[in-house]
Amino acid sequence: MPIVTNAINADKTKKEIEAISERVKKTRLKVTDIIIPILVVVVLVILGVFVFVPMIQKAISFQSEHAEVINKEKQLSDLETTLNSMDEGILQSDLINAQKVIPNTLKVSSFMYYIDNLASEKGLTSSEISAGDIKINTQGETSDGNYILGVSGPLAYQGTLTNTLDFLNSLYSVSPYIITIENLDLEELNNIWEISLTVTGYYVPVVTSSVDMYSAFTPYSKFADIVSVFESKASQLD
Repeated sequence: MPIVTNAINADKTKKEIEAISERVKKTRLKVTDIIIPILVVVVLVILGVFVFVPMIQKAISFQSEHAEVINKEKQLSDLETTLNSMDEGILQSDLINAQKVIPNTLKVSSFMYYIDNLASEKGLTSSEISAGDIKINTQGETSDGNYILGVSGPLAYQGTLTNTLDFLNSLYSVSPYIITIENLDLEELNNIWEISLTVTGYYVPVVTSSVDMYSAFTPYSKFADIVSVFESKASQLD
């Protein structure tokens, strides 16, 4: 009986060892156990690159566009409020005055008439009068390739010192146009004072240009001093 019992125990022990060995074999790392997770990771990466990332980018882009639209809507609303607050009658009147003072065209004869007439009223005699159309400078060039133009020329007058200074003091106020004075020279010759200067009057040709409704808008009415100058000068042309 002990022999039979030992044989049974030995057989039982062998089976247990074989079962344990089988379980150990099953727990060993296989190639398929590595490949499958790698494939899963690769698939997730591909989905992220081709699906999720574009979706996230589109969502961010949409949020940015939405914010831009809201901002533009506010700008247009503010612009509408500002324009509605302006008196249309006053606007038209100021526009007409501005077009008179800075006309679309400016004849040399008309421009020089006011200056030479002023000099005569102040008791000065002319020694040189010359003028013509000019292109002011490249800084006046607009984005559309148009230029700020003008009528300019050298002038020279003779008279007493009092009359000469009176002429200079009145030149800006009497001229109905927007002018600049350059190359001013005052010299005495045998008790006679001679003044030489270059006077330029500006005009802006009519051009077709596009307007950006979303650019910064400043009402012209904030420059009341300039508007009053235009009004004063335009009254001299009526």
